[in-house]
Amino acid sequence: FDFRDVAEVYDEYARMTVGTNIDVSGLSHRRLRDEGTFQWPVPHARHPGTPRLFTDHHFYTPSGRARFALSDHHADPLPPPEPDRPLILTTGRIRDQWHTMTRTGKVQRLRRHRDAPFLEIHPADAQRCGLADGQLASVTSAGGEVRVRARVDEAIREGVVFLPMHWGRTLQSDLTRANNLTDEQVDPHSKQPNFKFTYVAVAPYRKPPERVVVVGAGAAAFRFLATYRELNDRDRVTVLSREPDAFYNRVLLPEYVTEHLGWQQLQKLREGEAERLRVELVTGRSAVAIDRERRVVRDDAGVEHPYERLVLATGSRSFVPRDVPVQLPGVFTMRRRSDADELRAYLAERGPATERHVLVVGGGLLGLELAAALRTRAVRVTIVQRSSRLMERQLDRTASQLLADDVAARGIQTYFRNEVATVFQEAAGGLLVTFKSGKQLGCDAVVYAIGTRPNLELAREAGLPCARGIVVDDRLRTADERISAIGEVAEWRGRRYGITAAAEQQADVLARALAGDPSAVYEGSVAMNIRKFDGLDLCSIGEVSAPEGEEGYEEIVFRDLSQRYYKKCIVRDDRLVGAILLGDKNEFAEFRALIEERVELSDKRRALLRSGKAKAPPVGRLVCSCNDVGAGDIAAAIGAGATDLKTVCTNTGAGLGCASCKPEVQSILESHTTPAA
Repeated sequence: FDFRDVAEVYDEYARMTVGTNIDVSGLSHRRLRDEGTFQWPVPHARHPGTPRLFTDHHFYTPSGRARFALSDHHADPLPPPEPDRPLILTTGRIRDQWHTMTRTGKVQRLRRHRDAPFLEIHPADAQRCGLADGQLASVTSAGGEVRVRARVDEAIREGVVFLPMHWGRTLQSDLTRANNLTDEQVDPHSKQPNFKFTYVAVAPYRKPPERVVVVGAGAAAFRFLATYRELNDRDRVTVLSREPDAFYNRVLLPEYVTEHLGWQQLQKLREGEAERLRVELVTGRSAVAIDRERRVVRDDAGVEHPYERLVLATGSRSFVPRDVPVQLPGVFTMRRRSDADELRAYLAERGPATERHVLVVGGGLLGLELAAALRTRAVRVTIVQRSSRLMERQLDRTASQLLADDVAARGIQTYFRNEVATVFQEAAGGLLVTFKSGKQLGCDAVVYAIGTRPNLELAREAGLPCARGIVVDDRLRTADERISAIGEVAEWRGRRYGITAAAEQQADVLARALAGDPSAVYEGSVAMNIRKFDGLDLCSIGEVSAPEGEEGYEEIVFRDLSQRYYKKCIVRDDRLVGAILLGDKNEFAEFRALIEERVELSDKRRALLRSGKAKAPPVGRLVCSCNDVGAGDIAAAIGAGATDLKTVCTNTGAGLGCASCKPEVQSILESHTTPAA
């Protein structure tokens, strides 16, 4: 074809309609773009469009009257219900979708109504089938099977179930296709397929019991375990933890170092929870080899752990340059509890807090939070940053400068564009640090917080493809379909995420997929960073700057630099793709949802950064410091009808930041929903 643009394609179509009942020859592509929608016919360029058709009761038939065709076989009585398939299945469209979603499935506003296939069933039928709302259901007919989640609703008639027709094959699985169940009959007159009447049986889906082994005991592993046990209580699950302490919140280690938080407050797995979740927890053991043919994992004690499904959640370790003397007393990293314990003990031995001096290498999120935590104990802190900005990957230049001003106001000295050259131990027991600029600094301790490296050795030695991480597909499977990877070690479509939110999203998808849900698909995560400083709200979501030279990007900015108040939204093609909130993060939860769901802004564009709303203070004991949510706020949401963790978090904002508070939110939820003994 020699069309130069879409307008020429449309013009050819418009010419084909001349003289017909749907003549749109007067409606050019430019006119549609400039004036909006019209109702056809529009036979000439000045035509304003036709009012709603057939309101004059005149139809396009020789007599001008409507004609109705009655299929003779409709007069026949319905076939009797089948003993093993007592329910009538009807299929069709749902609100906001059209045909197969080939076009409307790309519009996120429409997908928000229903984003996954489901089976609508009356409560009485669900009870007879032993099916709960949201539970995975197996639907079978003489033609085949479909596996979708149940949606229990009194709106549908008893004895009838409804399955939408918009979902076809999903990632090489056709278990969501309505056509699996319907037969091949067609109406003899209209040729309409028999989509409205099929006898089916409905039952909870039960997959065969399997042995699941999880390697790693971090945020991703914990979320997988918690979600999986909600969906499956039959599989045997074993977790191998390299550390003696499993399932704790690494994000809060700086506050543990300064004793603002006790160890119990960092633990995700509360007392007795391992038994409730029925997990075999093996701590202090490292997985050293995977035998893919025999399907066993061997640990460093020589014990073999057989599996049908293996989940690699091995996380990452602190990155330290090769020439750093990590064995030197006073030189630390900050990744594990043992790191924090050693730093606490070392600083305690050095004397009063006001006489201590710590050098933090790295001006990223971890380095800044450790520096801020130490300052609350009056420890003198210096930061050395290789680049010219703090958090250069998470903030733009303006936000980085405002952050640097705040850090300086807290009494923290920062050396930019500098690096540590050597570290020596002095005779008095302190450290002498020289920088590549030639400057020297005496201090009590040096803490390296300059990034992490994923633990890929186990996967590589097993022959699994690895790049920056273990390569996984949209179901988070590796090249071996029996082995999956989640969290910091997983690389999906060339991207490796290092944030808790992404790890938990991947864990949820994998749990659903291994439980048998064919609609469980990972669609990526949004980069998100929240910094916890007393007196300064700061977060970034998604893209923080519009790429130079790329069209379609816009920046909406509000700033009052003297007050360290700065907000910026990045918009691309009518979608919010990034935001920075400094000084006030009231819009955090809303912006995160808009970015993650890729919803078209439309008229909402006018309201970005213009709400002017002041967030109410938290009610009761503070639970979520990222979004200032109290225990009273969570209790109120539960009282208003939120009955699961996801809904409580969505309605209150708790757990949407660093996610460290989710175990406590879950505990509050259970205390309000568990009947008293």
